[in-house]
Amino acid sequence: LNEERKQLAENNDPLERSTLYSMKSLPFGTVFGKGFPPQEISGFYKLKEAPWTLIIIVPGGEILSPIVNFRIYYFIIGGVFIIIILFLIRFVTGRTVSSIVDISDAAKRVALGDYEVSLPVKTHDEVGELTLSFNTMVGQLEDRVRLKNSLNLAKEVQQNLLPEKSFQFQYLDIAGQSLYCDETGGDYYDYIWFPEMGEGKIGIAVGDVADHGIAAALFMTTARAFIRSRMRHSVDLARTINNVNRLLCMDTVYSGNFMTLFLILFDTQTKELRWIRAGHDPAMLYNAASDKFIELGGAGIPLGVNENYAYEEYRRGDWGYGQIVLIGTDGVWDTENPKGERFGKERLRRILQQMSHASAANILKAITDAIADFRQGNRQDDDVTLVIVKAKS
Repeated sequence: LNEERKQLAENNDPLERSTLYSMKSLPFGTVFGKGFPPQEISGFYKLKEAPWTLIIIVPGGEILSPIVNFRIYYFIIGGVFIIIILFLIRFVTGRTVSSIVDISDAAKRVALGDYEVSLPVKTHDEVGELTLSFNTMVGQLEDRVRLKNSLNLAKEVQQNLLPEKSFQFQYLDIAGQSLYCDETGGDYYDYIWFPEMGEGKIGIAVGDVADHGIAAALFMTTARAFIRSRMRHSVDLARTINNVNRLLCMDTVYSGNFMTLFLILFDTQTKELRWIRAGHDPAMLYNAASDKFIELGGAGIPLGVNENYAYEEYRRGDWGYGQIVLIGTDGVWDTENPKGERFGKERLRRILQQMSHASAANILKAITDAIADFRQGNRQDDDVTLVIVKAKS
């Protein structure tokens, strides 16, 4: 210390004052001045051998220069490592983002119908797995689209085989409709009228092939052709259906397919009904004048089961004004709502009673609307086919 000074901190130096304050409570210590590195550093130590305290004040830059230099190097090296890490992150994420962008662009091409897209698998990580899955998906999607187009074509062909919904034949008002649960179905209806059948005669056929889809549609198409070809040359229903059954049995030896059918012949000259029931639900006849329902039933097994089975024709006279015949498939009354309740035939009877004054087309619409409302959004699990025949004045 300067010899002219008698005690520490008499010149009011901040470092000396801090040192003097620390000496009061500590036997030894170090005090740093202001700044970094500090201009001065003081250290003190109380001697045990004498009532003295040893104080040293030195320039801070000289004492702390190794630490300062280490700090500078530390920041430089740390900065370099951070830059390297950021570069690696950018490189890795860049490859990932690039692969995802490629997949996104390829997906847009697929959406436009380009199924020749195939992306190279550049890595063996999750992105590589995603690319491989995308390539597999595109191939499967192409197959699905091809199948969908084939089904749509089959649907169009099958729909063209069905007659028009509304049809007028002399004093008969006729309406029919098939609603398929898949693109194609096994239900069908047909209005059969040829000049060779005779004056005033028209046949109505409603059939239901077991199962749905392409196989059922093909079976239905075959049966339709057989029935039409036989009906053109003979209105003997028993003979016609026996021949059709034998032909179908030849086709179902190995497939196991079968078909229920209700075929009815209306004779507007004699006002007679003639029908055959081949395992199908009976038709429903409603007489609005007497408010009575009659089932047009009879014995008969499905077509394609037993080639030797002999079908029997049934008849009923007194067919005339105000009477309504309803022929349907089990998809109508077996329709279920979310509670598991079935639509049933009683609801059909009530609709016929309420709509007996309406046209056949309006009766048909009322029934199909009621079925849709009853289903309450449930998926349609079976084909629905209905034909309404009403005798006008």
